[in-house]
Amino acid sequence: MYQKCTKPFYRLIWVLCEILAIYGSYNVMRNSWIRYNTNPTVVTVQKDYRFWYLQFPSTTFCYVDPVNTEFAKDYVQRKWKVSSGKKFEYYMDFVKNVANITYENLDNIAPFVNNSALINVDIIDLVIKVHAEPRFNTTIFSTDYKNITYQPVLTEMGICYTFSGTITDYLTPNSELQNIHSNYPIPLCNFLNSLCYAKAENLPRSILYYVHHSKEVPNIVDKYYEVQEGMERDTTFTFWEMISAPELRRLSPSQRQCRFMDEPMDNTIPVYSYNVCRMICRRNLALKLCKCTPHFYPYPGKMQVCNIKGLYCLSNYSKMLMTLEKNDGTPIECNCQMQCEEVKLFLDRDSIRTWAYPASKDNIIYLRHDCAATSSTALKIYWIHGGARNNAIIDFAMTCSETAFWKR
Repeated sequence: MYQKCTKPFYRLIWVLCEILAIYGSYNVMRNSWIRYNTNPTVVTVQKDYRFWYLQFPSTTFCYVDPVNTEFAKDYVQRKWKVSSGKKFEYYMDFVKNVANITYENLDNIAPFVNNSALINVDIIDLVIKVHAEPRFNTTIFSTDYKNITYQPVLTEMGICYTFSGTITDYLTPNSELQNIHSNYPIPLCNFLNSLCYAKAENLPRSILYYVHHSKEVPNIVDKYYEVQEGMERDTTFTFWEMISAPELRRLSPSQRQCRFMDEPMDNTIPVYSYNVCRMICRRNLALKLCKCTPHFYPYPGKMQVCNIKGLYCLSNYSKMLMTLEKNDGTPIECNCQMQCEEVKLFLDRDSIRTWAYPASKDNIIYLRHDCAATSSTALKIYWIHGGARNNAIIDFAMTCSETAFWKR
């Protein structure tokens, strides 16, 4: 009698164990799959620094005043057929203001907005035709790279010039994509080489310069250094490098939470970097706010490029466009991921010397790549499969289930 009463109880216990085993196995497999899809990578620190070769940092020069006065005069004379008087000065003022337009000074266009003669001016054509040429001497640490020159690049600061940039050819002021296979070698620096440097001298006018990774381009909120007439500036940088294992490409950008340079966000700018992504975000925001895109973004395609009225419209949102934050401080969603291969540069030393007349007035910049053991660390991302340990847990759960069944 007692045995008959206890048999249903044992069967109930066995059924509950089976349900719990199946439920536990399902949860383990589900969690393993979710983790694999969201974060299937690990980060390790590489210590064989004697074999490290880092691509020499890129430098982007932007003129404080990019207008060549003679070019501007010629443009005004050809465009509006005037060469002197108040009208000539008015048009010269217009040309200078337009050539210097960035997100920081969009309101400078206000005095010209209601002039119907200026509405249809091709702004990017104007900027290109009056822009000063890059005339200065550059010296680099090895003669193997003596043929590297500064290439024009379209940035949010206007037309600038980049030295040793990998993505320069994707961001030219021309309306068509240039040949992406550059014919000069990329400067490489061994970790133990303390003589990696570049020097620019005989600069024709005051400039702002940005130092950045060769696969990146500066944007409007990046830190810059200024060199004025009669100034010598020596800046030294240490670095933090992240490289990726080849297996990482098997994963989607959402899985690895980063993008390679050849994985663009859209088909308008056929290259990816974090700053390029932010540029696209600003451009799309401008389109949403004022139905046009500023002239300092390359390859507009079918998008409407802003005329002076469009630029004046954007002046009402300049802070939002620069910070990519709403008026209440909420970040605007851009979905910009980090780069899978990246170098971050940190200022180590910045020394400035100036001379007064009649001493030399040459502007000189020294850029040095410094390797400090305390701050120069390379990281490598490896792709791994995250399910091996969970499989053992599932096997154990199924074994317990089978044992309970056969011992009932």
